[in-house]
Parts: sequence; structure tokens; C-alpha cells
Amino acid sequence: MKRLSLFILLSIIILILLYNLLISSNGYKERENLMNENHELSERNSNLLDSNEELRFEIINAQDSEEHIENYARENLNLTKPGEKFIQFDVKDLEIENEK
Repeated sequence: MKRLSLFILLSIIILILLYNLLISSNGYKERENLMNENHELSERNSNLLDSNEELRFEIINAQDSEEHIENYARENLNLTKPGEKFIQFDVKDLEIENEK
């Protein structure tokens, strides 16, 4: 009788532990979700670091050169001087011409 009750007690403990490990919110599913979220946030952080480097480069160039500011205004903001026409080529158009 003692063996049977001990066996039942140990079986219940093992089932509770397996439930906590496999099914509960602290189990493998939650760990996998956290790992996926961590991976996504790491990629996002990497992209932000790259963007920061580009902005840092733009700021340093803008501080050092007025020509850079003028080129930036013309290319990215489509600003032109009075009487001036701004022509911009798409990369696709250039690739098509290079193929010919």
C-alpha cells in the first residue's frame, strides 16, 4: 500500500512538472516566442544602427560642405533655383539603357 501511494504521489509530481514544462505559460512555447521576438528586435536594432550611421555621415558632410547641402536639397527635396529645371533619372531607366 505504501508503494502504491508513493508511486501515485511521484506520478502526480511528474505530471505537474511536465505540464509546467510543456504546456504552461512558462514552458517551451513561451521561450520560443521570446526568442523570436528577441531576433526581430535584434534585426530592428541593427537596421536602426545602420540608419544612424548614415545620418551621422550626412550630418558631418553637411557641416563641412555647402555643396553637399545644395545637392541634398536638389536630390531629396526637389528644390531648384528660379528658372532652373530639375531632371531625375530612375535607376530602372538606367539599367534598361545599359542592357541595350
